[in-house]
Amino acid sequence: MLPPATPEEVTGLPDAVALIHRFTNTDDRRTFVVHGRRLEANDRLATPADLERWLREHDLPDPGGAAGHTDLARARDLRAALRRALGERGEVLLDLPVRVRLTARGAEPVALGDPVTVALGRIVAAAVTATADGTWRRLGICPAPDCQWVFYDRSRPGRARWCSPHLCGNRMKTQAYRRRTPEET
Repeated sequence: MLPPATPEEVTGLPDAVALIHRFTNTDDRRTFVVHGRRLEANDRLATPADLERWLREHDLPDPGGAAGHTDLARARDLRAALRRALGERGEVLLDLPVRVRLTARGAEPVALGDPVTVALGRIVAAAVTATADGTWRRLGICPAPDCQWVFYDRSRPGRARWCSPHLCGNRMKTQAYRRRTPEET
């Protein structure tokens, strides 16, 4: 089984979770070998043009060529903060202008500002929605040092540790076994 090449290949996630999953995995840290193919870490948000392309591909407000390095830095800071919150299950303070609209169906976050701020605000709003509907706790970061893929735990008890027990789980357990077991000569 090959891992997904991009986060967009992962389907069937709740909408808010899908946006967070795709955004956080633009920092793809996977470097392991699977079926003879070495995965190479890459940052899909390396330039302002990459950010604009990603926003456009994900139906978020398109800055129309106006995104700059400051916008890119803000997007990467948000991505790092979300990854920290997922990995450490700690508290992260996000500083983006977001208001809450109250309707008969419930609360709905609304982002404000220029197109990049609105797009980043929608990602924050997705995190708020995922927290409110309980899907946030099903997001996790694979603890394998050569993976760190953000994944959605589909298991019934919601306690999956690895992005894939067959790939990362097996690799990490095998490595731990080899460290514990002395080599025979």
